[in-house]
Amino acid sequence: MLTICLTTTLFYLQEPEPLPDRNWRTPTEISEQVSALDNTYESVTSSIIGYSGSGLPIHCLEIAREGSVPIKDRTAILVVAGIDGDHLLGTEVAIDLVSRILALEPEESEALLVTNKLFVIPQVNPDSAKFYFNEVQHQQRRTPSPFDNDHDGIKDEDGFEDLNGDGFITMMRVPDLEKATHLADSDDSRLQIEPDALEGNVASFIVYPEGIDNDGDGKYNEDGIGGVDLNKNFMHGYEYHGDGAGHWQLSESESKALADFVLNHQEIATIVVYGHHDTLSKPFTENGKDQAGAPKKLAKEDVELYKHISEKFVELTKLKNVNQPNWDGSFVAWAYAQYGVPSFSTSLWTRPDPIEEESKEKETSGEMSEAKPTEGERPRSGRGRGGFNRREMVAEFDKNGDGELSDDERKAMREAMQEKYGGRGGRPQGPPRGEPQNTPPSSGGSEDLTPSDIGDISQETLDELLQAAEAAGYPVTEEMMEGITPEDIEMYAKMSGIQIRRVKEKDAGNKSNSEDVAWLVYSDDQRDGNGFIEWSTFDHPQLGTVEIGGWVPYFKTLPPTDEIDSITEKQVGFINDIANRLPKIQLSTPTVTKLGNNIWEIKVAVVNNGWFPTGTAMAKKNKRARPLVVRLDVPNDSIVSGQKVNRIWSLQGSGTRQWYKWILQGKTGENVNITLFSEKFGSKTIPVSLKNTDGGDA
Repeated sequence: MLTICLTTTLFYLQEPEPLPDRNWRTPTEISEQVSALDNTYESVTSSIIGYSGSGLPIHCLEIAREGSVPIKDRTAILVVAGIDGDHLLGTEVAIDLVSRILALEPEESEALLVTNKLFVIPQVNPDSAKFYFNEVQHQQRRTPSPFDNDHDGIKDEDGFEDLNGDGFITMMRVPDLEKATHLADSDDSRLQIEPDALEGNVASFIVYPEGIDNDGDGKYNEDGIGGVDLNKNFMHGYEYHGDGAGHWQLSESESKALADFVLNHQEIATIVVYGHHDTLSKPFTENGKDQAGAPKKLAKEDVELYKHISEKFVELTKLKNVNQPNWDGSFVAWAYAQYGVPSFSTSLWTRPDPIEEESKEKETSGEMSEAKPTEGERPRSGRGRGGFNRREMVAEFDKNGDGELSDDERKAMREAMQEKYGGRGGRPQGPPRGEPQNTPPSSGGSEDLTPSDIGDISQETLDELLQAAEAAGYPVTEEMMEGITPEDIEMYAKMSGIQIRRVKEKDAGNKSNSEDVAWLVYSDDQRDGNGFIEWSTFDHPQLGTVEIGGWVPYFKTLPPTDEIDSITEKQVGFINDIANRLPKIQLSTPTVTKLGNNIWEIKVAVVNNGWFPTGTAMAKKNKRARPLVVRLDVPNDSIVSGQKVNRIWSLQGSGTRQWYKWILQGKTGENVNITLFSEKFGSKTIPVSLKNTDGGDA
């Protein structure tokens, strides 16, 4: 017995204590971590590039190892985080990125830290980040700069109050029939919808942020904490008098400090931003022109570059189909269009797809995974999961087991799918959560379409395309269908002259926003319902009985902290991949040919052996970025033909060459210099002797 007791005691003594849950770090803790990295690693140097409105420092870390090229002369990648004050995830990943990259094997990080260097600015907007740590939590993205939102001559006098004392600022449902704008969604009463008289429903309440009417103007919380959204405060696409855009471009100390840093470090060749904007999870889709006439979309010649990097990003991170907010006035828009380098932005995380998570569980248990919904597909019920596995259904109806479906087999599968998924609109039969369903039955007839697993494209359209392909001698297998996208289908349909018929969500106009529905599913199924505060009655001192509830602040912005490590690890791979794509600029060996008495021809090429271009096509068009300069250092009167100074606004990669030729007068054996000057990629001077050469590599 004594032996058993001693053994048990030793077991508990030796068992490691569980690691504490990771917490989001305050701006002060981020500053401390910056100092710790600087003090721990010889390869890290910290600096302060500016200060926030309240005087907090904005830190920058330079990470580089010693090599043949001096660190100050190297090309750089810049990672920027924390421009959006509520995007604490970007700051955490940016600060953790440093030690993770330094932990790589030297040969893995050579392109990033020896050939080039890395700048990391982890938190541009520390003043707004502090709001997360307040005793009462209210999501704040903007700099806390007082502003008179209601134009009554007083700033920030009618803000929010935590009336029910739960520690969160949420929303109030006020039963005011005179002002009512919404009613509860019959599918899920936690959500609200706008009324539709044709559906026989009427508004029953108006929604206000939680609080009281402090200034007695009959409005509630209309003049709370003011501020500027830093990602609307930059020059490209800046919206004059826009909400949150600031009084003028770069009006805030934080945005001014960031722009100054970039302009003072012309060696920056690529920029990656961690924030709410997304240019990576799918090809960028912004379009149109800003108020000054500048294009907001990508230049045509840049589209393929962004598409390729997007594909690589999704491959490395598995992050896709993130919302793409308007990028007017954002830092990433300015960096791309006016600073003129390939610039990318990612939110790093988005709501996990419930079907994808379910598929992972099934794969782990050895079961066949369900198909994932494609971009744009709406969840098929208010609370449940939709989707199906086409391969399994084909196998079910493939009676002879040949892997293909005959016309009769296809018809049987279509009828089964219509019965299972509710015909037109693709909604499952029966109401969710046992509540009555107000939608009328399908109209039937030619408008009855079957959902497929490819976006909102109907199965009937796919069948027509498959039959057309088979008739043309191109049989399509299920393996070929695995990776097909809605864009592919649209292209094939256009080539085949087939009209695409789409499955549309029935009665979507008077149902809750599909994103809100999906977030509720995620909250309920994967976060123990912690993302939404149930509505509860409260005796409001001015409004009487109201309901208070709604989304928990930051729930849709921040993942569980235990996901930060895996997100950071994926970013290490992505940043390293970017480093291996940076431009590599050099001058070829010149050729010299004697054309006559003291008349010489000199030819040389500027070569980009990297993958990225030296600048964006947009920068080439607007000539806002600084060019590469090729110069022949000879007296002006000695040049017979050719331009003494040449500028290259952008040079494509993968060995692309830009040729230069001069004819000049000079004595045999005389030396002249050809100089390539670049603030981003280093400068080089080649001496050339005026005598015939055997060729060189020009």
